[in-house]
Parts: sequence; C-alpha cells; structure tokens
Amino acid sequence: MLAHHDSFQTITKSCLDAYFTGFGLNPAKLPPYKDYVNIIVDLTTNFGKNGADDYCSKEVSVETCLGPLFNSACMTGAAFQDMYGMSQIESYEYATDFPVRAYMCDNKKFMEDNLACFDSVYTTHLDDRKKCTDSVEKAIQNVADGDYCKPWGPFVQCLDDVYVKYCGDKVKGCNVR
Repeated sequence: MLAHHDSFQTITKSCLDAYFTGFGLNPAKLPPYKDYVNIIVDLTTNFGKNGADDYCSKEVSVETCLGPLFNSACMTGAAFQDMYGMSQIESYEYATDFPVRAYMCDNKKFMEDNLACFDSVYTTHLDDRKKCTDSVEKAIQNVADGDYCKPWGPFVQCLDDVYVKYCGDKVKGCNVR
C-alpha cells in the first residue's frame, strides 16, 4: 500500500512542479506562501481579465494533470510538507489555496466582477487579514487531537467577514468545494 501512496505522491508532485514552474517558481525552493499569492495577485491586478484567464488556465492544467488526486490525501498540508519540506503552516496555506482558487476559476464571472475588490483586500487590508492568519497559525500550533483541518473553518469565516466588510454581502459565503 505504501508503494501505491508513493506513486500517487510522485504523480502529484510532478503535476504541482509543472504548475509552479509555469509561474516562474523553482519547485525545489518554493517561496513563502505570501510571495506565491503576490505573484497571482500581480497577475490579476496588472492584466485584469487576461491575467485571471492566464491563472485559471494554469489552474485547469494542474487539475487535469492531477485528475482524482486533486481531491485526495496527496493535496493536504501534510502531503505538501512531505513533498516540499516546508513548515506546517506554509504547507497548509499552499494546500488550502488550491480548492479556493479552483472555486474562483469555476466561478470566473463572479471572480472577474469582484476582482478589483478582492485584490484591494489582499493588498491594502493586511491588518484585517493578518488577524485571521495569526489566529489560524496559533490554532494549528495548539492542535492536540491531530485534526489539522479543524482550525481552517474559523479561518475561512474570519476571511469571509473581512471580504464582506470591504466588498459587500454579494461575496458572502462563497463555499469551497
């Protein structure tokens, strides 16, 4: 069974490496999560709809490459930690980013309609977002029962509140698959 897991993880890493390389990143030394997100924000901010199309094209490519592995144990924080040797917090940030961005690309019209506000929240309301990030980081460090998914529910709610505060109720409750 372990060999089966290893082959799935090898496939997953190969797909992710190609995805990260598409952004000009070196998969052997991925940047801190915030720097990775800044690349995506820059893409959508500087190129608008074309940048969103470019990002979503990369997102669809990695989803296609991964197939059913996209929603598997190979795409968890623990798997990212194994594959990329990053800290626990960084690995969970990277891992949770994929379903969020997949949702955004699946709902591209909604994303495009609200892109300026989303980017503005990311670039100009750092203190509000940092409260959410600090809270989830502390919660992850204090997990006693091994359930590292539990802290992410309050984190998502916290971010939802931040985005609603600046972008309005129309962005409330965007559920991630």
